[in-house]
Amino acid sequence: MNAKEAIGKMVKILTEIDSLNEDLKEIKDEAKASELNVAVLSAVAKAITKNDVDSLLAKSNDIIDAVELARS
Repeated sequence: MNAKEAIGKMVKILTEIDSLNEDLKEIKDEAKASELNVAVLSAVAKAITKNDVDSLLAKSNDIIDAVELARS
């Protein structure tokens, strides 16, 4: 592989990433327009893709415990 080929491959992938990010933004905008909690949905989607749902659940429970402690 030479430098020009490497650059060409990188440009192709970066273009695809930009397109996917635009698609993701549209989905988030639609979710927000539907009054969904985009931050929560994004966190869940990321946890699923990283196969880290158990960690997200643990963190969520920690937050709930802290809120309950603060209220008591």
